[in-house]
Order: sequence, then C-alpha cells, then structure tokens
Amino acid sequence: MRIGLLFPALPPALDGIGDHTAHLAAALAAEGASVRVWTAQSDATPIPGVEVVRAFRYPPRWGVRALVAAVSADPPDWLIVQFNQFSYGRWGLNPFLPLALRALRRRCPGMRLAVMFHEDFVPPTTWKNRVFRRWQIPQFRALGRMADVVAFSIEPWAVRYRSWFPQAQVVHWPVGSNIPDVGVSREEARRRLGLDPETLVVGVFGTIGSGRLIDYIRAAIEQLSKAGVRFVVLYVGPHGGRLRAQLPPGVSFWDAGALPGEAVSVHLSAMDLLLAPFVDGASTRRGSMIAGLQHGLAVLSTDGPLTDSMLRAEHGRSLWLTPVGDREAFAGAALELARRLELRAALGQNARRFYAAQLDWPVLARRVMQTLEEAASNVAVQVS
Repeated sequence: MRIGLLFPALPPALDGIGDHTAHLAAALAAEGASVRVWTAQSDATPIPGVEVVRAFRYPPRWGVRALVAAVSADPPDWLIVQFNQFSYGRWGLNPFLPLALRALRRRCPGMRLAVMFHEDFVPPTTWKNRVFRRWQIPQFRALGRMADVVAFSIEPWAVRYRSWFPQAQVVHWPVGSNIPDVGVSREEARRRLGLDPETLVVGVFGTIGSGRLIDYIRAAIEQLSKAGVRFVVLYVGPHGGRLRAQLPPGVSFWDAGALPGEAVSVHLSAMDLLLAPFVDGASTRRGSMIAGLQHGLAVLSTDGPLTDSMLRAEHGRSLWLTPVGDREAFAGAALELARRLELRAALGQNARRFYAAQLDWPVLARRVMQTLEEAASNVAVQVS
C-alpha cells in the first residue's frame, strides 16, 4: 500500500501534530507500507523508511495550491490529511486547502482520501471564537465530505460527527506518545537527577493552558501539604513560572523546563504520581497524559465529556479518574494515591501494558492500515 501524509510542520519544529505525523509515517513504513510525507517544513528531520517532500510553502495560505501538481505527479493509493484548523492558516482560515484537495480528487480519481481531525472547531465561548466559527465549521464540513475515511483523535467526536459525513467510514484513531521511552528505572532516573529516593515526586507534564485544570493541581498539592506528605513537585514543560504562581507558598518545586525527548523520558521515569486534570476529561488526544501511561506512571486525571470509553474502562486499573467538576474528589484521590504505594505500582504496571496494547505506534499504524484496507474493499464491493 502506498500512503501519503500531509501536514505543514514536521520535527524539528515544535508541533504536536507534526510529531504525530512523523511517528505515524515511520510506524506505517515499518509495517510494510510505502510512505511519503508532503510538508511545508524546509529542514525536516529525516524519518526512517519515509520519503519527505517539501511540496508547498506556508505561509501564505494560498501556498497549499502547489500540492495539486506535487501530489498528482505521483499519487499514492491513500492520502491522509492531518488537520487542525490553526495549522493551515491564521485564525483557522484557509479556503485554499479544500479547493486544492478537490482539484486533486479530480486529477487523481484512483487516489483515496482520508482526513484525520485532531480538533474540530473552536467553541462559541468568546466573540472572537464566534467569528472564527463562521469559516471553521464550513471548512470542517468541506474537508470531511470529500473524504473516504474521516478519522478523529477521540471517540466522542467520531460519535458526534458520524452523521455529518454519511459518505465516509468514520473512525477513531488515537494518538500515541511523542516521547521516546529510554527505559531507565525509577531508581536510576532519580540518581541521574539527584532526587531523594524517599521523597514522593508529584509530576506535571506539558503545556499549562486553558485546557488544564490548574486549580485541581493546586487543590491536590494543598491536600498533600496539609496531610504532612513529604513531596516535591516536578514540572516538565515550557510554563514553569505559570504553574509555580498557582501553587501554595513553601511547596518544594522543581522546574525542569522544556527538554528534548530523551531527557523528558528520564524525568517522567523519576515521577511517582502524574497529575493530569483536563477541563474536558482525559482523552486519547492528550499526549502528555499518554506519555505517563507509556512510562508506567500512576496517572491521576479527570473524567469529562470528551473522555474515551477505552480510558474510562481502565479507571482503577491503568489510571485513576475523578469527575470533571469535583475538585475535592481529585484532591482526595491524589492523597490516597500518595499514601498507597502498592496502588500506584499496580496502576503503573497496568498503564504500561495498556499503552503497549492500545496506544503504541505499531498498534496505531496497524489500526490505520486496517481502516484503509476495509474502506478500499467497501468501495470495490460497491463498484462491482
């Protein structure tokens, strides 16, 4: 199978979907597919077994029109468009992308199209978002309605939008971790970092934005402090100052900053408990939480409207979830996990097994290939 992937950014650019594109491309190639990536990245890091082609320039928005000639010169069996509204244009506006893909479909009738939506569109929470939605929703519909496969990074979106795209096979493609697991033990990681082996290390990983429930993290830290737990907060990411400002005074806080992947893995391996509360709940698009599962951590997160059933089913076994809207329950769970070493150990062991079985890159690549094969077979049956 010849598979092409399309996304403007690739490593070394700091872009989560660019990382996802590179990891998925490498995994698909390892599974035997012939893989090419079309990108706007001028200095992309080589991907093992994958041809990377700079086929267009971005910005400007109209640069994506160059895709028509580049892809149609040697079209793949499947073109997978990786999509986030803001990745293709300022304010999430790029009317040229649907036009370019429509032209490609006319020029290459044998090529099938899959679109993976990593986000849908902004919620109507501010006047600016309400303006953005005027073009983001039509773009979302236009891209999905010309696709043979429409994939979403979380299951709730696949359910919600299935009726929008009746012509397509609508599926759930989870996201894997973009952090390599260097395989160091907790003891070795702490030795390298100079951390006391007897101190509980409470971890926070990733960006601190509107999706992260910082008040839940603060409540959990306050609960641990009041209970007399000996702990240190270890943060890995670019917003240490923002997190520190929200924590109670006097808390032992280590800001490791933004780090390369191997160093992130060592820091994750040193943690005992990862606090990952999200306003819409744990889901299979939250790479920072998924990296915690990958590294065998006791992950404490939230159960919300966008939580996948596959994660909800693992509550109490591979991770711990408390309801969005109940900050006290989150803080209480943090204290319980801090006090119960055997529970943390069991969660961590099961988390690592769950990641390997459901979210590791070879598993995700096989899931993608199976979807494409099934969709192609369904088209062939309809034609015959």
